[in-house]
Amino acid sequence: MMEKKGKYPFKVVLIAILLLIFFLAYLFLSGYLNLRKVGQRLARIEEENERLVQENKRLEEEIKALEGDPFYIEKIAREELGMVKKGEIVYEIISSEEEK
Repeated sequence: MMEKKGKYPFKVVLIAILLLIFFLAYLFLSGYLNLRKVGQRLARIEEENERLVQENKRLEEEIKALEGDPFYIEKIAREELGMVKKGEIVYEIISSEEEK
């Protein structure tokens, strides 16, 4: 009589091992791709954070200037708000490009 060498034939074991390898490779690859996406997102967030930190510093400096420098306040009022002092006459020069 013939003795059985194992419970499962060699081909079944080989297919099971190959399927396990492919499954593990898929898990590794998908995890790696997700990790890269998260890393890229983190880099974008860090860049945005740095930009916001710089903007905050600029705004803090502007607040200090507005609190203590009357000439700066006047400059902002004239340039950004179009205000004039009492008795001043404002002349607006229109170039030929603006007329079109």
